[in-house]
Amino acid sequence: MRTARSCAAVAGLLTFAVLGGCATAPPLAQEPWGERSVRINEIAAWEARGRLSVTTPEDSVQGNFEWRQRPDWVEVRFRGPMGVGGLFVYGPPEMLTAIGRDGEQVVLHEPEADLAALFGFGLPVQSLRFWLLGLADQRHAHHFDFDELGLPRTLEQRGWLLTYSGWRSQGDELLPRRIDLASPGLDIRIVLDTWMPGLDPP
Repeated sequence: MRTARSCAAVAGLLTFAVLGGCATAPPLAQEPWGERSVRINEIAAWEARGRLSVTTPEDSVQGNFEWRQRPDWVEVRFRGPMGVGGLFVYGPPEMLTAIGRDGEQVVLHEPEADLAALFGFGLPVQSLRFWLLGLADQRHAHHFDFDELGLPRTLEQRGWLLTYSGWRSQGDELLPRRIDLASPGLDIRIVLDTWMPGLDPP
């Protein structure tokens, strides 16, 4: 079913991320953006929870996600409305494994290319961990546009346009509240509800 495939694609993304959510007024940036980016990029382990929607010309799906990031390991859980369409993606970033609600496992040796082949459209799996925190993926060329407060308004990278429409403090860090990602034929909206550094041992 197309909807089930879309759910799998979402979690495969983040493999996860509508819902409106009121964007909170952005706090003033208290340090140069470059310094903030270096510091937060050095946080090797963190956990985030939020909501996401994915829209293609044929379909749309939305749900909740949980993201647990370690230096060489990632775990992403996606749950659709009422628990429908659950998906668990885990492993080293360069070779993820996806498990659907039926228990079938699919190894993604080249995650982005394999997801595109499986679901018909490409997802920026390997850059999303950076974009989620308001960072650029330094492995690729990019362009930021900043607002009058010195906060990113948009980020262009890898053929995607990211629009940051809200910022708020989470613990000691300033993080995006909502991110809209657009590329030809695919729109993703992410609302980041909670984020915290550090994780318990696996």
